[in-house]
Amino acid sequence: MVHGKVLFDKFEFPVIRGLDYLMDEENPTTDYLFINEPHEKFSMYFERGQKPFEVTDKSATDKEYCLFQMKRPNRTIHFYCPERLPNRESVMWYFYVEIFDENGKPHVLPGQIRVVLADGCLRMFDGKTQFLEILERVKLSDEAGIA
Repeated sequence: MVHGKVLFDKFEFPVIRGLDYLMDEENPTTDYLFINEPHEKFSMYFERGQKPFEVTDKSATDKEYCLFQMKRPNRTIHFYCPERLPNRESVMWYFYVEIFDENGKPHVLPGQIRVVLADGCLRMFDGKTQFLEILERVKLSDEAGIA
């Protein structure tokens, strides 16, 4: 359930009940944002000025990684998932969301997320994962004058 919003840069994040939000509360528009699931299933991080991930040429490294994207109305979510390190219960994924304004211009929101794995798979969530719900519901802020 959504209860309010958080303004970050030119984006408006939904505040979902049950998640913890850490931000610069002294400013009306925060410069950083952590969104944490209290049972440590995931922790998302956004910072003003953060750059979208860049993928290196696979032939230049022996590290495995996975790339995938999800297309939704008015947005595309891109994920870069580096190789999981042995004996770790979580992975760090990098992503960016392209949100298209009414003129079709993309506005890029980069971030990263730590996701807990169980038996090599994402820990089971009830229904859609909350971090995906956030990425699908974040929008351009009306206050930024571009929505």
